[in-house]
Amino acid sequence: MKHFIYNLEPEGYINRFLTAGTFCRPGEYARATLSGTVNEWLEKGFSVYENPCRREMIGQRTGALPEYVDLSGYGLGAEVEVFGCRKPVELYFPFGNQGVDFSEFYFNPTYLRTYCYTGLFAPEEERAEFELQTCGGLTLWVNGQLVEDFIPFTRNMVKRRRVSAALCRGMNKIVVCLEDLAERDTDYYFRLRYLGDQKLKICIPVEDEVDVDEVDRLEGMLKDMAFDREVYLGGPVELSLENPLGRQVDIEAVYKPVADKIARSETLVRRSKYRLAAGAGSLRLFDAERELPGFYYFTIGCRAGRVWVKRKIATQIFNRELLLAGPDTLEGRKRRALQYLADTEVDNVYKAAAILATGGDRKRAGSIILEELAGIDARKDCSDFHLIVVLQIVKRFGELLEPNVREEVRRVILNFRYWIDEPGNDVMWFFSENHALLFHICQYYAGTLYPDEVFACSGRTGRLQRERAEELLEEWFGTFFGEYITEWNSNAYIPVDVLGLCGLHNLAEKGSRWHTAAEKALDVIFRDLALLAHRGAVMTTFGRSYEKENKGNYAAGTTALLYIAYNKGNLNRAALAYISFALGDYRPQAENEAFLETAEGEALEYRKTQGYKGHVNLYLYKDRYAQLSTAVNFRPFTPGYQEHIMQATLDMTAQMYVSHPGEVQPYGNGRPNYWTGNGTLPLAAQYRNLGIMMYRLDPEHPVDFTHVYAPLMEFSSYIGGEYTVAACKDGGYVGARAVNGLRMEESGPCRYREFKSPGRDNLWILKIGNCREYPSLEAFYESLDGMEIHWEPGVRAEVRDARLGRMVLTRDGFTVNGSSPYDYPAGNAGTVRRIWE
Repeated sequence: MKHFIYNLEPEGYINRFLTAGTFCRPGEYARATLSGTVNEWLEKGFSVYENPCRREMIGQRTGALPEYVDLSGYGLGAEVEVFGCRKPVELYFPFGNQGVDFSEFYFNPTYLRTYCYTGLFAPEEERAEFELQTCGGLTLWVNGQLVEDFIPFTRNMVKRRRVSAALCRGMNKIVVCLEDLAERDTDYYFRLRYLGDQKLKICIPVEDEVDVDEVDRLEGMLKDMAFDREVYLGGPVELSLENPLGRQVDIEAVYKPVADKIARSETLVRRSKYRLAAGAGSLRLFDAERELPGFYYFTIGCRAGRVWVKRKIATQIFNRELLLAGPDTLEGRKRRALQYLADTEVDNVYKAAAILATGGDRKRAGSIILEELAGIDARKDCSDFHLIVVLQIVKRFGELLEPNVREEVRRVILNFRYWIDEPGNDVMWFFSENHALLFHICQYYAGTLYPDEVFACSGRTGRLQRERAEELLEEWFGTFFGEYITEWNSNAYIPVDVLGLCGLHNLAEKGSRWHTAAEKALDVIFRDLALLAHRGAVMTTFGRSYEKENKGNYAAGTTALLYIAYNKGNLNRAALAYISFALGDYRPQAENEAFLETAEGEALEYRKTQGYKGHVNLYLYKDRYAQLSTAVNFRPFTPGYQEHIMQATLDMTAQMYVSHPGEVQPYGNGRPNYWTGNGTLPLAAQYRNLGIMMYRLDPEHPVDFTHVYAPLMEFSSYIGGEYTVAACKDGGYVGARAVNGLRMEESGPCRYREFKSPGRDNLWILKIGNCREYPSLEAFYESLDGMEIHWEPGVRAEVRDARLGRMVLTRDGFTVNGSSPYDYPAGNAGTVRRIWE
């Protein structure tokens, strides 16, 4: 027996363990109704909607300790059985994480359990203090003795507790059991911090034949791996991966495209094996044309004997042919979009609808529908995204379906749960505006289809279901037209609203109140899309954001909507976004096209206030070269979620934005994560082409820096200095400056993409410009780097720009040359102003 040995300094985190990963057991709980108000969670947090399933789980778990499982008695690869499932023991590689993190998304209620083991070698006997941190529940044993059963079980909220435990001189066994009930996106992790004064050693036991040095070097190889581009538009997709061994290394890549498939999504997973030659510096994964276009997450694993080292990384893969302009007519682009989905989309109801709409194989479509109905019938989260298309298929193509398909559709519709006043034990999410809309539309048309049938969950007839749905739709549209979209500008969730509203437009009788309401709402959204668009994409501040959209704009749903509506953007596989639009006859208003682009020498300024209780004030400024947008003074210095506060854009990949990472490692599953959302929200303001962000980070947050995303390989050229980075492309300029200075990452998955700035208090400036204003990138860089700044951390910032003048930002407001440039609240329709240089 030998050990991997790692130094543990005083106040350090113990983050090296043996583990068998997460064991899952389906959650079976009593059916119950829910209560709450749509969008309230965005103001008050998830806790306002505690699911009765969680209360029941806590009641069952309280006082019922998990079984003690000591993984040190298992060899690497030996299987452990929990919940009737067997999994092998592996080494956990943290890659910078302070603890053990198995966060993931679960579509149904699922009970999770994870065991971990580590050894602590202590020079002297000690009554040691530890801090436990967990999202979930944490049971800790030291040397076989129970130390603490800490089970707060607060969903996605970290809780802390200090404990003490006796450490003997020499080796000490540390056993941890992590548990939780998974409900959709699930933060599931623990951190164990040693608060004593000794210099301990973390010791992970392994068999004698394990080459510890080889494993360490392979871990270093994955720590440094990176993609050399942010998007592959064709040709080889290559991973920068330098073989540190003097021999060939076995590599496995596990990956799948981001895709909307509600049943059997595991069929999309690809596994490819490679051999990395001795001395090789890169690994060719495949040609971009071989795979479906989209944003991909990869788990890259490499093997040394019985040890696999694995790490996650992501990139965007696309096809140049999809960038070509479409047919001149809206109808032609809709037909092209439907044919593309019928030919290439994964097997989901969107593809089935497209097959039927284009005269394809109806039996194939029926087979896909049957498969996907299983996921809807299981009430997986996001089932509403799929059921609304099933209903459109029934209305438009019902006579083309085989009798067994029609009967299964009927059965699933009658057994579905349509709203929170119907009892259930699922974890479908009802409380965001887009989900609420889809549930209401599904309930409305399901009741229309089967007026005299009894719906199992509610006990109502279809006629009563429709009446209840109409009450809810009345409320939803009242809120929408009064407040507009709370998850502002979101290129992830505006597509869901379009899915629903176009679906209602297609399902309701022409001339009816709901057909009219849907058309009016769509007119508002498509006007907004035109105002927010820059060079074919919506890349702005967002109320909710994901890395796959922030970085994967070729594949974003809003990009496809701009293509179909205005022949901007490009076609892609974001079927959810445009299937209802393409199936129907809704036509955006022609006058919106005037907002898509500006003339040479012209800029457009767009201000508005929108969302739950006047949730956010928004500011956008764009010209034909660049765009900058900001959520002004949005909850500064408070914990963030998925809010994306300021965005500077030149094109779909040439962009910069600043954030406070919500978690330690890139490509995690947190909300917020490393590149989307903010752990702590900044105080932000913007005037024309310049934005200011003041950060004051939570002192307990594990990340003590802020950073700017600046993918240098996507620009034509750049200049970097001690405090400032600036870049250009196609006549546009963008730059960022941090008062605490910048350090470019030159290794790892974020290399040449990330500039970090240290400190929990910091001030950032984002600026855009163009070749009309500045004769060169150097001139633009000097305008930003030479800017006079006076700053009182967390209180006040004064910035002087040669063109805009003196700007002062405080918690009380923002002034430019002594007066406020704002007139908020601006109303959800906003004000649009054209400015000539």
